Amino acid sequence: KQWYQRRVRAKVKTKHDGEKKALFAEYCRYFKQWYLYLQEGFNIVLYGVGSKRRLLIAFAKKMLKYDYHMFINGYFPNLTVKDILNNITNDLLGSSATFRSTTDQLQYVKNSKHNHIFLLLNNIDGANLRNDKAQQVLAELAAIPHVHVIATIDHINAPLLWDEYKCKLFNWLWSDCTTYSPYTDETSIESSLMVKQSGAIALSSMTHVLRSLTPNARGIFKLLATFQQDSGPDFQGITFQDFYIKCREQFLVNSDATLRTQLTEFKDHMLIKTRSVDGAEVLYIPVEHQILQQFLESDF
Repeated sequence: KQWYQRRVRAKVKTKHDGEKKALFAEYCRYFKQWYLYLQEGFNIVLYGVGSKRRLLIAFAKKMLKYDYHMFINGYFPNLTVKDILNNITNDLLGSSATFRSTTDQLQYVKNSKHNHIFLLLNNIDGANLRNDKAQQVLAELAAIPHVHVIATIDHINAPLLWDEYKCKLFNWLWSDCTTYSPYTDETSIESSLMVKQSGAIALSSMTHVLRSLTPNARGIFKLLATFQQDSGPDFQGITFQDFYIKCREQFLVNSDATLRTQLTEFKDHMLIKTRSVDGAEVLYIPVEHQILQQFLESDF
């Protein structure tokens, strides 16, 4: 399917190819200047109409041949900030250690002996990175003196991801790199938001509904989400009685009637479902394992 799409696109004549090439060549002249800014402690964000992925690749090929660098596609549907940290610590830095938290990983990167680490993040405003926790971790990563970030944004509201504190950590220099290039790679993934309802939309919907509920209701749902996540991708569900015991242990409910009422509300909002497993009715959250992980990492 993708091969056929590329073949069709190759036959389509686009307008203003000459002007687009001239724009690209003009931006390439900034590479040495960008590299200097990165070395001086700034991070760079590229904005403007059109895909800037090819520009990042060209920058890496020309300027980062002898530097540790990593290219990150922020538009990947299942990408999490934990994946980014794992790639840095495991692949770039060669660590085989097990980290208990993102804080430990950030500290490991901070204490690493590498002089410079360059991160090229295409779509730092990707759907799965548009949460406060992910952006906070990325900001703290960018604030490490020997870590240098050059990122792109495409969403018109992307700057709203960063409050004053995050902006201070990122220490951005903004560069208008309007390329007018099509978002071919960014929209080629089969589970793209432009093709069908993806996990990002499910995550956004789930978060929106939960914010309208009481803190106690959110606590009950988080308890179920955490248990399902800890049980792994093969989780089938938990019986009402077992879940009631867990809720009682956390002082979230004082009777089974209270829990049943809350579960009914969850079902009305399509947050949870029930199914029969070995003759018993069990509760579960109908989202993928990775989406649930992103939910638990978000500040809902």
